[in-house]
Amino acid sequence: MNELEVSIIYAYVSVRPLFTDPMGQLAFQIAFPAADPRYRTLENLGYLCMKICILHIGHTEPGAVSAHPPSPERFKAGLAPYLPHADWTTISAVTGTLPQPEDYNAYLITGGKYSVFDTLAWQDRFLDFIGDVISKNIQIIGICYGHQAIAQVLGGVVERSPRGYGVGLMPVSVVADTSWCQSSEDPLMLHAMHQDQVTVLPEGAEVFLSSDFCPISGFTFNNNVLAIQQHPDFTCDLNYDLIKKREDRIGEKTAIAAIAALEGRDDTAASVEWMARFLRQQYVLCKS
Repeated sequence: MNELEVSIIYAYVSVRPLFTDPMGQLAFQIAFPAADPRYRTLENLGYLCMKICILHIGHTEPGAVSAHPPSPERFKAGLAPYLPHADWTTISAVTGTLPQPEDYNAYLITGGKYSVFDTLAWQDRFLDFIGDVISKNIQIIGICYGHQAIAQVLGGVVERSPRGYGVGLMPVSVVADTSWCQSSEDPLMLHAMHQDQVTVLPEGAEVFLSSDFCPISGFTFNNNVLAIQQHPDFTCDLNYDLIKKREDRIGEKTAIAAIAALEGRDDTAASVEWMARFLRQQYVLCKS
């Protein structure tokens, strides 16, 4: 299979679409490789695809039983309807062998139980890998731990909040327009489960998501980095079970308030759409 990188634009236009996505937008090719006439007509384009690697900050222990799917499966379930031509691979960043950055078109780093300021052999290798991906202008998304790891690599500061844990559904505001989301005066209610947070923004990064508890809740860097502290992969049931499991650490007062918040509005779907729109900024054209 040969692959050609192409630029994709999403708009409502009267041209022949390559596919219609769940958000009702048409995807079509606008950049044709000048060197190869086979790819100059829509009829010969082939099909759009993207190879995405989920870098799991954890691994499934043999014999482990959970009422909830692991985070890579949750991310795939949420994103797959918006990325129908994506090819998914999951690698444990903790126990697995990291790929070459160019092996995939995009990477997604999950949350996990680790802190980026811990001294861990696997983590040292992983942070170097993140730096390589970013320097090669390959798309990368970081969620929770991934958000913090990207900030650390880019020269930001990650600290343990003296205010304790941010858990449950918490209000977060979109404070800047991007190509894949728009700012709004009304906060969104997004799932949180963290005590560590980014406290100093990396130079050159831009905050697009902020809250009172976590002012740097989301940031972008260049055109290929998206980092979000909150959890687009969470459900209320999962968050509830984690709060109950970690109540001793979280604190009874915080846990009670967080559980009550889970009965309210849940805007997780919006954050899933941000990720999908971000990933779809660059597809690959595949020819059999």
